[in-house]
Order: sequence, then structure tokens, then C-alpha cells
Amino acid sequence: MKNCSWMATERFFEGVQHAKNYATFRPRPPEQLTERIVAYLKEKYEGQLDLCVDVGCGNGQCSTPFAHHFHQVLATDVSSAQIQVANALVHPVNVEFRNCTAESIPATAGSTQLVNASTAAHWFDLPAFFQEANRVLCSNGVIALSSYGLANHVFIHPTKSAELHQALVHFYCERLGSFWGTGNRHVYDEYANIVVPFAEITREEFWTEEVSTTLAEIAALLETAGPYQNYCRSKGDAAGRELLDEFITNCQRVLETQEQPERLKLKWKRKYFLIMGRKP
Repeated sequence: MKNCSWMATERFFEGVQHAKNYATFRPRPPEQLTERIVAYLKEKYEGQLDLCVDVGCGNGQCSTPFAHHFHQVLATDVSSAQIQVANALVHPVNVEFRNCTAESIPATAGSTQLVNASTAAHWFDLPAFFQEANRVLCSNGVIALSSYGLANHVFIHPTKSAELHQALVHFYCERLGSFWGTGNRHVYDEYANIVVPFAEITREEFWTEEVSTTLAEIAALLETAGPYQNYCRSKGDAAGRELLDEFITNCQRVLETQEQPERLKLKWKRKYFLIMGRKP
């Protein structure tokens, strides 16, 4: 493997319980994300869609939507715990999970129409990953990299949207900022500094529809974030719980309520950003 500043895939999300929480609380990708990627691929690729490789697949949340478009979806992740959880869930029969790094894709040269990485590419050794993606892609095949940022969710509230957002930013950016990994910086910058090494590339973004949730579910989502896990490893689980409780209290204060987090209903939406590049 090429020696570079990104020595290897940065590894979080590896404990079995964390992988289960990830499967439960991380959002499923919106349908329009999958449909847009496939539509872009078909703009110039006219053959059969034999193989999609979903790299950094986690529990398969972003792998399954491609199953009805492709003959086979090969979903890979560096975390054996994530693959264990993925195999315990129900997925279409044409989705296969493999435990391997993003920089070593178990596919033959030129066999793949799409290499996808959703909420994952920011943890890769990018030069090595791009080299490997280029190897497995066929002519006019596509790399698609997408993610969303926890800090750029937007609350939907008649009068308190901005204050709720500030509570989120305070938790994730200010309280956890010193515990971010390199990947978190890429997400915060919306992949602005990630350059797909193909001449033809496109960058797009779109918002999801409003999603109904509870304050407890939002806290559980934040608990799966890498910076929060880093904080707990450094300070201890009790300190992490105190930090989450602080976020919950701040939201309750904004809303002028003592309603329990499990019963406190909220609405928000999230922005996805997407980079696609086409191999000549």
C-alpha cells in the first residue's frame, strides 16, 4: 500500500454494541440519494449493472437500496463487529458482506460499475482507496461519495429552530471539537477538500424531508458519533453521559419544558452532500 499522510482507514464503530446502536439510530439514506447515483451512472454506462461495491458499509443501511438496481452488491467494512451485525439483519439475497479494508476491494479489475461510500469515505486512506476503486471500475463506472453532517441538521420549530440548532452545535462542535478525528473535519467541510481523481466529477447536495423524532432518539444518534466515543474513551462513560444530559437539558431549557426526552417530540431535516466521478 502506498505510504501517504492517511496511513490507513481510521477505525471507529468497532464494538458489537456500538455497531448495534449504529444500526438502530443512524438514519437510512433517502431514496433520492440512491436514485440520483444510479441515474448518473446510466447517463454514460449502457451495459448491465452487474456489481456495486459499497465500501465502509457498516450494517448495510446504504448497501440494501442498491440491491434492486444491481445483480450483486458487495458490501465491505473494516469492522468485523459491523459485519457481524449486518449478517444478523435481513438483507436482499444479492447483498454479500465482507470484512476488509477500503483500500483492498475483493473484486477483479474492471468488474464494477459503481463504487459507493456513504458516510464513510472521510475515514479512508483516500489515495489508496482511489487507486483501488480505479482498478475495479469498468469504463464509465462511477465513484460516489456521500455523507451528512450531524452539526448541519436543521430543526423545524415555529419559534425555537435557531436556539435548538445552537444547542446541537454547542454539543458537537464546542464540547466535542477537540475530540474530532480527521474524518470529522472532512464532513464538517462537506467534502470540499476531497478530490476524486477523474476528469468528470459532479458535486451535489439536497435536503431530506422533515423527520419526526424525539429528543431521546437525537441523543442516541449523537451517542454513536466518533467524537463522542473518543470523549468517553478519554473521560469515561459517566462523563459522556453527563455531556449528553447537558445537551438534553439545554434543549429542554430552549423549549421551556421538563418533558421526558422519550416523550419530547421534535422535527428536523438533514442535508446530504454527494461527490460523483466517472472513470474514462
